[in-house]
Amino acid sequence: MTDLTVWETAPFNTTIDHILQRYHDVHHAQLEELVPLARKVATVHADTFPAEVADLLAGIQNELLSHMMKEERMLFPMIKQGIGRGAAMPISVMMHEHEEHDQAIARLRELTDNFTLPAHACGSWTRLYRLAEEMVNDLTDHIRLENDILFARVLAS
Repeated sequence: MTDLTVWETAPFNTTIDHILQRYHDVHHAQLEELVPLARKVATVHADTFPAEVADLLAGIQNELLSHMMKEERMLFPMIKQGIGRGAAMPISVMMHEHEEHDQAIARLRELTDNFTLPAHACGSWTRLYRLAEEMVNDLTDHIRLENDILFARVLAS
């Protein structure tokens, strides 16, 4: 977990710019590598690899890219314009989607035994689990920063 307390008093614009650079850009890159890698491992190790992992990661990619686009095109510009509590409905939608992301993360952890590699894991499988774990940790911090700090502060403004 990253220390997010620095964002408790930062200007909204600064926090949003940080989210875009540190999380949105990073998630794009992570998922761009993760999904094809998961499909490769699922194909090569069809007899032992949990096939649902590749489908789940593709689903996470689709949902997360859609979610981030809504934040980038609608919610974040509203916050930057100072709408404050007027952004309550889109914030509510984003928080609901965050709950769905948390459920997908929980399922991914379950399928991968919390990213525990089997003894026979190849280099691609190892890379997949390390990158997936990194993405999950980043996404968890990302959701905490938005829900617990940015959105809470916007709704209180």
